[in-house]
Amino acid sequence: MLWWLAPVPPMARLSLTLFGGFRARLDPDQALVIAIKKSQALLAYLALPLGQAHPRDKLAALLWGDMQEAQARAGLRQTLYTLRRVLGDPEPLRLVGETVALDPALVAADVGAFEQGVARGTREALEEAVALYQGDLLEGLTLQEPPFEEWLLAERLRLRELAQDALARLITQQRDAGALDEAVQAALRLVALDPLQESVHRTLMRLYTQLGRRPAALRQYQVCVAALQRELRAEPDDETRALYQQILQRQPAHPSATPPHAAGRGPASAGMEGLLHADTLTGETPIVGREVEMAHLRDALQSTLAGQGQLVAVMGQAGIGKSRLVAELVAEASRKGARILLGRCFETEQVLPFGPWINVLRASRLAADGETLERLGPVWRAELARLLPEISPGTSPGAATADPAQLFEAVAQLLERVALAQPAVLVFEDLHWADEMSLRLLAFAGRRLQQWRLLAIATVRLPSAA
Repeated sequence: MLWWLAPVPPMARLSLTLFGGFRARLDPDQALVIAIKKSQALLAYLALPLGQAHPRDKLAALLWGDMQEAQARAGLRQTLYTLRRVLGDPEPLRLVGETVALDPALVAADVGAFEQGVARGTREALEEAVALYQGDLLEGLTLQEPPFEEWLLAERLRLRELAQDALARLITQQRDAGALDEAVQAALRLVALDPLQESVHRTLMRLYTQLGRRPAALRQYQVCVAALQRELRAEPDDETRALYQQILQRQPAHPSATPPHAAGRGPASAGMEGLLHADTLTGETPIVGREVEMAHLRDALQSTLAGQGQLVAVMGQAGIGKSRLVAELVAEASRKGARILLGRCFETEQVLPFGPWINVLRASRLAADGETLERLGPVWRAELARLLPEISPGTSPGAATADPAQLFEAVAQLLERVALAQPAVLVFEDLHWADEMSLRLLAFAGRRLQQWRLLAIATVRLPSAA
């Protein structure tokens, strides 16, 4: 006689996501709706750690502390009854005598997996752990129960510190392994958790420098200065300022040198390099099929040289030749004696206010143009020091007014004086990635361009046709 054994179906496991808010599901993909906040709070408390048994009177006092003991116990019984109905079989709740626990064989929680990954400490384990940390524990959950709120606050702080420690260790391991881009991302997460860690800002500055991203390294210093001023009304320490000066005084790599992070780039991301090579590109590869567009750009340049500034946007899909057109015009403007101010916007740096403008002003060495800056006067120099502290080394950026109109006016005054000295062409590559404040400043300056010998050109990528 033959007996056939049917396969045993796997037991459904309750998965709890507690970082960044409460979510629950039954494996594989059955989402659970647990709308009552005290039910969420009870499951979360039982999950830290899984398997630990808690006395009923302790749970009742934690979540129904403003009630008499009998009423609190009744509230706990009702909540457990509701959870048992929602969770179904096999039942993940262990109700043994006067204790309640979650069965670790039937429940998984992201907090437990996070703590285990941090404890293992390998690069792979730390990467998995920090990926689980998607926000504070039970973010958005509030109860008018002081004992629970005190416990929740303490757990949030403990897990946040654990996440910061994990990120710091991960950065070191990634950097030692040569994974610099990954280390940058980890450092950005760490500085978002604690913007006042100057050591992390310095690490980011060094990583950006190693990657050949000198403007990003200098902008990171600006982010550090702003955070310290905003939160502590303090200045960066000597080590941070010394690192900034060291990066500032280091000459950028020659245009022909390819930075480590640029290897393998396609034409869509090579716009700035194309502009820097404008002198060698023109005359060797003539523009074909863009004669009309090139004529419009030349007309705008001629109007600018004659004293009437222009604002021009070169728009099109990726790879259509926007940068090539602008490179041709930049080379022509340079031959006619115009000063060239080059800047670029980066998708990964949209969170940095005024990033493209800082890039332009610093790359054009306007911060070192003592004669032009002297004509501005101390008020406008102090405002510009909010973007470029090296303009007024002894002036705290926080001493200037926080009114953006004052800063806008200072930049406009600087551009006007540059254009008075000689015609200028201001270029912003990939303006579609600019931050909001940079766009507002460009619009502010654009309203005055007709009175200056300054041509402002921006390349803008349009979405691909469906």
